[in-house]
Amino acid sequence: MPRSTYLDRIKNARTLLSDQGKAPSGMLPEPIERSWSRCLDSGLSLELRPSLEPLAQQALLELREQNSRLLHQAMPEMENLYSQIAGTHNMVMLTDAGGTILHAMGDADFTNRAQRVALQPGVSWSEKNTGTNAIGTALVEQTPIFVAGKEHYVEQNGFLNCSAAPIFGAHGEVIGVLDVSGDYRQPQAHTLALVRMSAQMIENRLFSVEFPHDITLRFHSRPEFIGTLWEGIAVFQPDGQLLALNRSAMFLLGLDEPGQPAKPFDSLFEGSLATLLDAAQRSQPQSTPCTTRTGQRLFVRVNAGLAASVPRHATAAEASDSPASAKLDLLDTGDSLMHKAVLSVRKVLGRDIPIIIEGETGTGKELLAKAIHVAQGRKGQFVAINCASIPEGLIEAELFGYEDGAFTGARRRGASGKLLQANGGTLFLDEIGEMPLHLQARLLRVLQEREIVPLGGSKGIAVDFALISATNRKLFERVEQGLFREDLYYRINGLRVSLPPLRQRSDLEVLIAQILREETGHAITLHAETLQLLRRHPWRGNIRQLRNVLRAALAFVEDGHLIEPQHLPEDFMEELGKISASLPPASPANAPERASSEIATIREALRAHGGNMTAAARHLGIGRATLYRRIKRLNIR
Repeated sequence: MPRSTYLDRIKNARTLLSDQGKAPSGMLPEPIERSWSRCLDSGLSLELRPSLEPLAQQALLELREQNSRLLHQAMPEMENLYSQIAGTHNMVMLTDAGGTILHAMGDADFTNRAQRVALQPGVSWSEKNTGTNAIGTALVEQTPIFVAGKEHYVEQNGFLNCSAAPIFGAHGEVIGVLDVSGDYRQPQAHTLALVRMSAQMIENRLFSVEFPHDITLRFHSRPEFIGTLWEGIAVFQPDGQLLALNRSAMFLLGLDEPGQPAKPFDSLFEGSLATLLDAAQRSQPQSTPCTTRTGQRLFVRVNAGLAASVPRHATAAEASDSPASAKLDLLDTGDSLMHKAVLSVRKVLGRDIPIIIEGETGTGKELLAKAIHVAQGRKGQFVAINCASIPEGLIEAELFGYEDGAFTGARRRGASGKLLQANGGTLFLDEIGEMPLHLQARLLRVLQEREIVPLGGSKGIAVDFALISATNRKLFERVEQGLFREDLYYRINGLRVSLPPLRQRSDLEVLIAQILREETGHAITLHAETLQLLRRHPWRGNIRQLRNVLRAALAFVEDGHLIEPQHLPEDFMEELGKISASLPPASPANAPERASSEIATIREALRAHGGNMTAAARHLGIGRATLYRRIKRLNIR
């Protein structure tokens, strides 16, 4: 349906809603109609409503602490998702099971507008509070939801387009919502699909940490899909009783309802769990074939008890017993600038020299920091904190922790901060240039004295960690502007490493092949036109954007082996189209010749694709709207 037609339909539906006091039937998607009816039944007003007050700082801190596992596992996926939409007037949010926003990150211009309708951490966006909206309605419907513009029940929220997906816990219960909200005028063709994928990635991450003492089976009908978004995950007790299933596992095993009652292993699979464990032990690291009770053949990998599991994005080299320095080797993929960066890092390993990594957003700063941590051989954790994404009022507690009773009325026991968690390991401070000045002073004291004092405490605790910082801007410029302490700058700047943006790297094809193998576990072929389009893109989001584009493309590949131009996301193609449209016009001397050549090229693309405008636009590396404009300008018939 054309966008203008649907906007007219929403307008008419709202008129009927206001005049007749009931949700019109058949004019809107069924979930929106049901939500409007619920809002009417609850007596919720359509008119502008007073601002909702966010939770007080101490209450939000406690709520985040209660949901710390969800927050920790969701943060990497939120950052990946945001890198895909950065600069498009959008924001990414995570809520708890009641719809209260726990964390948000987004473009500053849009987040300022969003705060006018209380779209911010600490505010509940349940349906009963704010009417039809993606967060609240996804919680009620327990399914991914897209709410466009005036589909929002409350009039003041009509400037939003929102895509949300519920996040399910290991036992089928909803534990939160992942949401992308933005300006209703921005295209949203693939946003809901990306949100759904990211929510499922969070669920899979949670499975990895939820059952450290039990037996986890990861399986799929195709062995190369184990370790990807689409793998099934089932957790059993050692005696064979089922503890939990993810949604992919339910689909692969033919189970319909979440929160399945306990089932023994042999009610789902042929044979016994002990037999499968024996077979898996003999076949490591390959997957083990098995058969379900319905006769379906699956391939399984087993993580038994506390055995280390391979992260979702780990490559074969990372999963092997190779030396710790292998992770740094994986980053040295043939580009001269990256080779220089890795070589510099190698020279300071083991010397207790703090490192600053500079580079644009998405260039792989955290990946390099993790590789350094592994190469250092430290026994403690790698602890990362993004100084730009945590609200200023909470960052101090995140870094230093707090004692019992540190906040007025707090009943929960104290919590250790990131600095103490990093003891014996590595502390990674991303976007350190955004750290508030008063915290810079406290961090400097920690680095000088090698001890921390939690909020509300009086006794120092000794700490020893390697420090790696990262920034997407020139940090010394912040010093000159008075926004960053000069003494702290020199304390953390033992070695400065610069990562090149993707558009300047010479190893694009190697990176593409590496990412595809990490995502699928097997080799994927790129159509020649697809590779050409990927080479032409400016990659403002760098490697994170590349990974997300490839992830989205894989979701639309049916055979799983060939990525063609039509599989690339629409927003990727639109950005290419804008680049083509911004090229300088031809000079008057050769304008007729260039126009003739352009006409011939467009006609050939249309002929090759049977007149299909979308396919022809992808073939040409431009958006469909751009192709229409060129056809009109060149008077092509």
